[in-house]
Formats: sequence, C-alpha cells, structure tokens
Amino acid sequence: MTGLLLPRISGSRDTCQTAAIYNGQFTYCEHHEYIDLNRGVNSLPKRVLLLLLILTALIWAGCGGNKSTTTAGVAITISPTTASVAGATTQQFTATVTGSTNTAVTWQVNGATGGDATNGTISTTGLYTAPAVLPTTITVAVSAVAQADTTKTAVAVVTLTAPAVTITISPTSATVMAGAPQQFTPTVTVTGSTNNAVNWSVNGVPGGDAIHGTIDATGLYTAPASPPKSAITVTATSQANTAFSASAPVTLQFGNASLNGTYVFFVSQGDNSSGSGFAYRGGTLQADGAGHITAGVSDGNSGAGPSTGVPLTGTYSVGADGRGTMTLTDASSSHTFSFALTSSARGQVIAFDSTAVTSGFIRLQDPAAVTGGVSGPFVFGMSGDNAGPAAAVGQLTFSGATITGTEDTNVNGSFTSGTAVTGSFVAAGGRGTASLNASQFVFYIVDASTLVLIDVDASGLRIAGTAFGQSSTPFSSALLGSSAFFVNGSAVSGNQPYALAARFDTDFASQFRGGVSDVNSGGTVTSPPLSGSYTVAANGRAQVTGSSNFIIWLASQKQGVVLQSDSTVVASGLLFQQQAGFQSVTGGYAFATAGANSAGTAPQAVDGRITVAGFGSLSGTEDVNTASAHVSQSLTGNLTISTNGRATGSIVSGSSVNYDFYFVSPDKFIMLSADPNTVLSGTAERQCSDCQF
Repeated sequence: MTGLLLPRISGSRDTCQTAAIYNGQFTYCEHHEYIDLNRGVNSLPKRVLLLLLILTALIWAGCGGNKSTTTAGVAITISPTTASVAGATTQQFTATVTGSTNTAVTWQVNGATGGDATNGTISTTGLYTAPAVLPTTITVAVSAVAQADTTKTAVAVVTLTAPAVTITISPTSATVMAGAPQQFTPTVTVTGSTNNAVNWSVNGVPGGDAIHGTIDATGLYTAPASPPKSAITVTATSQANTAFSASAPVTLQFGNASLNGTYVFFVSQGDNSSGSGFAYRGGTLQADGAGHITAGVSDGNSGAGPSTGVPLTGTYSVGADGRGTMTLTDASSSHTFSFALTSSARGQVIAFDSTAVTSGFIRLQDPAAVTGGVSGPFVFGMSGDNAGPAAAVGQLTFSGATITGTEDTNVNGSFTSGTAVTGSFVAAGGRGTASLNASQFVFYIVDASTLVLIDVDASGLRIAGTAFGQSSTPFSSALLGSSAFFVNGSAVSGNQPYALAARFDTDFASQFRGGVSDVNSGGTVTSPPLSGSYTVAANGRAQVTGSSNFIIWLASQKQGVVLQSDSTVVASGLLFQQQAGFQSVTGGYAFATAGANSAGTAPQAVDGRITVAGFGSLSGTEDVNTASAHVSQSLTGNLTISTNGRATGSIVSGSSVNYDFYFVSPDKFIMLSADPNTVLSGTAERQCSDCQF
C-alpha cells in the first residue's frame, strides 16, 4: 500500500488594500498560501486529507483566520526627541514605523497637520521650519502620526530660541519738517537665523500714529503736522529676536505743512476812553499746506465803519519754531500778520503792519461742526466801543432759528445787569448772521463749542469776541474752585490802559481763600490781595463782590468769561480752572500779549515763541508791533515761581520788561507786564499737538 503523501504547497501571495481614515491612511494585507490541487490527489486517502484541509481552511476563514492585520503590532519612534531651533531656521526630523509594511507618517506641529505660521511649519518629509517671530510660548511639539495606526504617535519637544542679533539704524537721529518724509535704514546681523527683517514703530506704536508720525514697512517715516508734547523716537526691532532693537530720536520742526485746511481767525484792538481806538476783524482762510491762502472771507468793524463778506486770498510762511507771517489780500489792500503756532490746529496772531494794532488767535475749523450747525447754550465775552470802551458777557441759547439769552454790560463805567437778549440767526456753512436786540452780527463756527461773534453795526454798541459752548450740568457755588483769570481794557477817563491778572482758592461755598492779584493801571503796578465773596447761579452766572467786582459766566467748571463791573474801568477777559504740576514746566510756548504804552497813546501787540528751560531761564524770539515799528528780535529772561502758580520775572528784548506769570497748568500761563512803561497782558500755550487747553 502506498504511504500517505501530504499535499504540496505550490506557492503563496499577499493581497493588500489601503483606505483613508481621519485624514490619514490605514493599510491591511491578506496572506494566501495555495496548493496545487491537480497533483497528488488521485487516492482516496489524499482526497480525504484534502477535504479535511479545505474544511479547516473554511473554519479558519470564518473566524477571520485568513486575515493578518498589522495594526496591533505598529510602533513608531522619532529622531531627535528634543531640539533647540532658532527662529526662521530648520530642523530635520525622522520617523521610523515598525510592525507594518506601511511606514508613512503624518507630521504635525502642536496638533496642526503641517503646522502654522505662529508655531512653525513642517513638510511631509519632516523638515521643521521655526517661525521668524517667536510665539509667546517658545516650546512646541513636533509629532509623527503613523498612517498604519493613527493611534500611534511619536513626539519631539522643540525649544524655540531667539538668535543673537546686532542691529543699528541710519540715520541715528533726524530733524524733520512738519509733514515731510524721512527714510530710516536698519543694518541687521543675526547669528543662527536667516531672518534679518525688522518691525518699525514710533514711540512704541507699531507703524506710528497721527500724533507722533507714521512709518511703513520699509522704514519711511512721515512727520505729523506739528510737534507733540513728548519726544519722538523711531525704533527698528528685530523679528528674529525682539529683545534687540535700535532707535533714533526725531526732532520735529514746524513748516508750511503745519497750516493746512480751513481756519477761523479773529483779531481785535481795545478802545480807549476817547472812543477812537477800537478795531476788530474775523473770518476764514484756506491754507493749502504749501504757503498759499487760496480763499477766504472776512468781516470787521472800526471807527471807519463796518466791512462784511470781503473775499480774500494771500500767502504765508511758517518757520521752524512755529513763528510765521501771512499776508491777506482783499479788494482794498493787503494786511500783514505775525503768528506763533501752538500746533497745526491753533495759534496766536497779531497785526504786523501800520494798520490797527490788533491781536487774537487762529483756529482750525472743524468741518463736522460746520455740518452740524449751532445749537444749545453758549457763554460769550465781547469788547469794543460805544463812544468809549465797552464790554459784555452773558449767555445765548441757539435753538432752531431763534436766539434767547441774557447779558451784563459795562459801557464807559456804567454797569447794566441781566439785560434780556432775543433774536434770530441763519447759518450758511461755517459763517452765519444773527440779529440780537436789533444789533447785527456775523458769526463763525470754529468747532462745536467755539464761535466768533462780530457786531457789524455802523454805530452804537459795537463789540466782538468769542462764545464757548456751555455744559448742561447745573452750576453751583461748589463748582468754583482754584482758578486763574485775567482782564484787560481801559480806564473810563484819561485813556489809560488797564490790565489785571489774579488767582484764588475758594471754600466751595461763598468765600475766596488765598487770593492774590497784580494790577497795571497806566503803568502803576500794585499787588492787592483778592478777597471777597461770590455766588454761582444754576445757569452758570457768578457774581464776585470784594475789593474789585466781577461777573463771571461759567462755560464749564474749567473755563469762563469775566467782566469787571467797577465804574472806573471797562475790562473783560477769561477764567481758567487752575491745575497742579507747575514745578515741572519746561518747553516751548507760543504767546501773545496786547495793550499800550502806559500813557495810552501807542497801542502795542507782541507775539512769539518763548522757551522755558526749567524755572529760571527764558529764551526765544518775538515780533513786536508798536504801530510805528514792526520788529522781530530775540529775547532772554528769567522767572521764579511760587507754590500757588504765580511767578515773577523779566523778559529782555531790546529793553527789560518785568512780568507776572500766572500758571493755569504746565501747558498754559497768563502774562501781565508789571512795568511802568507798558500795560500788556495775554496768554502763552505750550507748543504741542496733543495738549488740552
């Protein structure tokens, strides 16, 4: 009998399939061994054995035994397991997969396939690229996920390092005119990184801002229209390591670009007791930022009579210190003015020719206020003539097309209180007309809280000045605290000019505390204490009774208008809430003072720039108009300040003139000449675009 022969295994093969699972791939294979059934099966035993083998195979297949999946044995490792990588550099990672014929992996950074710009990217081959700018968290995870079994992951810890950087900036400092460009160039050497890029900032603000200037990604800096209060610094910071930077200070100068837009101007000359000296003019002008006044209109009044709606053009020039001149040309003639800019939005102005010796201000007109029109309550202060010096303060409420209000007047020493005001108005653009108690006015909108008012009557009471928007909060005696104020005008007789400056504290109820004042009346200088009592009505009208008598209309807790209500003088001016910080005052100030010689025969106006270098040293340049002479000259001087904000000193410009200074804040002070030869008063404002006055 022939022996039992086992079936011959004739061959084998693998059958594999691949499927996509959760953004990866999973691969499984079936292994097959086969028997040549055509050989060695002729005998019955062989057939029986073959049948048993087939049955066994079927049972095995039914239990899944014919499939061999490799996932259970998949393992993955990564190399290196830790790495330190400098910003913008690369690191190669390698993943090894065992237990499967599918050795492909998916690369991730902090769980994100392929990474991202913040934490770095990684290619499909495992090449990791660190971000150029390091993230807040400098440790990231680089992961390799087995595609054969996505539950199997190997992780490497990467520490991002900032490379050593050498950085310089050129130029190392720059002096730039308003609105002008200045190119800055960095030189950067980075150790361990190819990222030589920088981020630009101005005063710590990426890309800069409107106050300090802007800078683009190439380092091109563009100066603002006028200097801010703080110094300007341009900085280039390394992207590869933000701990390294280089900075350049920028000195900003004024220039023609500092005047660009539509401005409202107002200038006036006070009257004397003979009634022959008053003049005022106001209007708008359009400056193009390049030295040309392309259009404008003005209204005015004087002893020669009113002029209304006069078109004008002109030219101007702004110096590096903010001082400048402009010539306004109308149908009749040309008029020259000197000015000193506080910023691109405001400045001090005086006439600088042989016409009336006027002084005043220039303000950038707010187009939104022009569009919005005039509405609500305003307090006003005006001065001028009525056959002698005249002044008025009060309140006007604009509603629809009507005006209601009340005023207090001092005409040649005759004080009238609480006169009712009614009228109407029409506004066309930034210029309007109004009728108040049968008097005709032109007004100009400066902004939502400031108007210029100009009486254009041919006779009678002719006054002009400024109105300030009044806050809606009810007023009381508790709102009047430490304040500084000044008034100027004329004595009722003798043509003597008059000016007073003062400051006071209150008990917030009815009494003054610690008041001090300085008075210059026709060259006679005194410093009487300011004492007395006061009341404040709910509408903002305050009455002061004491050594001198005043009416104050408060626009807010911070500002008001003042009228001296004595019978011997006619004087009006402004009141400011006094702030702290006087001991730290330094910097450049635009100033203007006006008045006359002590005899009252020669009106005078002065404006310019004065620099306070700590307390004790003054320097600068001023323009002086004495009607017969118009000169520009340098000045020096000194001052000493006390704790209440009152300072004394002198200004030397040709001759020495003693002054009293009353500091409202570190950014603003009142000036009064304490001199037997001149009676001058006015204000000075710090030259800065971001100061609040």
